[in-house]
Amino acid sequence: MSVHRELVCLLVVEVTFVSILVYVYLTSHQIVNHNTLIHKQGHFNLSVKEGNISPNDLRRETGQPCVFPERSPSLVPCQQNNLSEKRRILNESLPWIDLDATLNASMTLLPGGYHQPLGCASPQRLAIIIPYRDREVNLKILLNNLHRVLQKQQAEYAIFVVEQENGTPFNRGLIKNIGYVEAKALCHFDCFTFQDVDLVPESERNTYWCGARALHHSRELDILKYRIFYKYHFGGVITFNDTLFSTVNGYSNLYFTWGGEDDDLFQRLLEKKMPYEYSKYPRYTAMTHKNDPHHTKEGRTLYGKRHVRFKNDGLNSMGRLYRLISVDYKPLYTRIYVSVNQTEVLTQLKHYGIRL
Repeated sequence: MSVHRELVCLLVVEVTFVSILVYVYLTSHQIVNHNTLIHKQGHFNLSVKEGNISPNDLRRETGQPCVFPERSPSLVPCQQNNLSEKRRILNESLPWIDLDATLNASMTLLPGGYHQPLGCASPQRLAIIIPYRDREVNLKILLNNLHRVLQKQQAEYAIFVVEQENGTPFNRGLIKNIGYVEAKALCHFDCFTFQDVDLVPESERNTYWCGARALHHSRELDILKYRIFYKYHFGGVITFNDTLFSTVNGYSNLYFTWGGEDDDLFQRLLEKKMPYEYSKYPRYTAMTHKNDPHHTKEGRTLYGKRHVRFKNDGLNSMGRLYRLISVDYKPLYTRIYVSVNQTEVLTQLKHYGIRL
């Protein structure tokens, strides 16, 4: 009887120990599955904050190659039909809740401003990167128009609004590079469009697709009576495939305030003998806003030294230039909020003999 009792006690201890192990495993497994389920269902309520988790770490933890849904290989290719050459521009700035409703965001978009056509497969996944700070009215109007155009084109896309924290001068080239790097950390994209927040496409036929050449979309603006700004203007709205953009090393990171980085980028294309072209439907409406200060004499000197900087100023020199504060999946776009290390940018400028 005593031996039997000891065996029963040992059996109870073993069962209890195994139960504890199973509980620990299931609990941890449930947490991982819950995070994965959040993304698969489109409920992107995880916020990537400083000291928490980066986009790359987020993908590793959930075990997903992309935070957005994967494509279905069984779907037929999408067809682009009935695209209008001239569309009506929507100029009203709506409250966010009304804008979500009028775009039917709950039905047409997943959080993060991600859209996948229904019943067909788009040939490319597109990342729209918008450098942004303090232009909420422009952003609302752009989103109200851009989502409509892209969905009419049967595009699969996500919109990334890359916002620079206040306290340092705006650096559009660096902000665009950040958008490219952080979007790639969240998902694979075939195509990258860098879109100024104040420019609205006037034609649905101005398709945001990638080809073998860099594509300049916004060559003709209404405020200039659709005259070409200057011969080698390459700013506003530009589309690159991944290979082209990485080959030219992206934008320069060293231009503060308005202008310069687009001209610098065009010179990089010429330097690398990269092909480029212009949209056949290049007309855009430019929205009004407070003008940013233009370059100083020192800033123009920076452009003059562009040939010296190409290889070492761009995507390959961003390491200490910014800090990711948060990634938030809003109904109409993914907000990437960053701070710029002005001291480090100025240090790199000094390397080229430029003091601002």
